[in-house]
Amino acid sequence: MKKHKWEQVWKEKKFEIKTLIPSILVSKYIGRLQPGDWVLDVGCGSGRNSIFLAERGCEIACFDVTDLKWKEKLPIHLQNKIYFQKSDILEYHYKASQYQAIIVSRVIQYLNPEELSFLIQKIKEGLRSDGFLLLSYNTKGGIFNRKEIDVPRYSYPIEQIEKLLKGIFKDVIVTEGSKISKHVNYSDNIMTFDIYASNLHTSL
Repeated sequence: MKKHKWEQVWKEKKFEIKTLIPSILVSKYIGRLQPGDWVLDVGCGSGRNSIFLAERGCEIACFDVTDLKWKEKLPIHLQNKIYFQKSDILEYHYKASQYQAIIVSRVIQYLNPEELSFLIQKIKEGLRSDGFLLLSYNTKGGIFNRKEIDVPRYSYPIEQIEKLLKGIFKDVIVTEGSKISKHVNYSDNIMTFDIYASNLHTSL
């Protein structure tokens, strides 16, 4: 696999996420996961959501375009529950009907339309019949919206994302996300959204 632009930026230390605090969305829906459930963490970054879920007994498949080393520093009992692969969206091997949950946190604003459509299709194929998607989205930029970080960025109206998901799921809940973060300050013109999507009705 050729070197990805994200990998080059990471190696040049132009950004680094150090927080291990899980996303608010993942924390909110942790009660819907049981020990032994398989979860896919797309663009796992520092591993904050993967580690949080592994500590609660889930089996984690995760990937990112950079060769991250955080997994090697974990206790053995967690290393054996997290299966990391260096890959990008298009090359990762998604397992059909495998995952109870798929997490896509702060990723899709860096996907071009082809990659976004591909990921949505793989989410549809990868989730179990009672599985669900947790998607956090910034309408633009976010943590990597700095001039010195030269990576592709895309802006999709939240209505477009909602429409895509409603073509797959019966239950799609979109809420405005929190702009409070330990590792990035969102500007006023950046909207953040948290999305839960499932084919089962939720009371939350």
